[in-house]
Amino acid sequence: MKTAYSIILILCFSLVCKAQEARENIADSMAMVSRAKADAVLKIFDTILAPKILYSLEDRYYYLIIEDTPCYKEYYVALDNIGEIDKIRLVKARTKTRKQRKQQEQYRKLLSEAQPIFDLSKYHMELITKVPNAKMVAGKPSYFVVKDIDSKRYGEYSLSSLTAPLPINASLWLYLVRKLLDEVARDNSSVPNPELTK
Repeated sequence: MKTAYSIILILCFSLVCKAQEARENIADSMAMVSRAKADAVLKIFDTILAPKILYSLEDRYYYLIIEDTPCYKEYYVALDNIGEIDKIRLVKARTKTRKQRKQQEQYRKLLSEAQPIFDLSKYHMELITKVPNAKMVAGKPSYFVVKDIDSKRYGEYSLSSLTAPLPINASLWLYLVRKLLDEVARDNSSVPNPELTK
């Protein structure tokens, strides 16, 4: 009887291990899809020989920072439902209203707290698809990578957008998320409501 229980216990344990392994394989394959889509977006900017930071949500909305002198160039890229480039826009500071000026000041502060963002020694070298001791995992799928001039990857991860602890500098992450969400909101506000056009 003991051997029957032992056999059942071992079988259950092996099934749990196999399920965990399958879940990890799914996360890794999703990360490869994110990487491929991000690489397609970065390919558009291949003529600019400079380090680049890319952050995406849902493999559809991308925010790109390109190292330049005296300041960075920032781009917003959106894909359509079939994965084709829908929009590419150079992001410029909007400072017409008092609210926009205050928001730009907050962005400058976040970015200065994250400096130096292109110091490659501050980033890990391997692809992260899970954080073993995460205190929180929630939100939309996100992808992050820094690429140097030779297209070598640093700090690469594919995780839920709200993962704690973060694998990158918190100020940089907050800057990227806020800027990307601002651009997505700007896009959505420019789309006419079909109900209003009837």
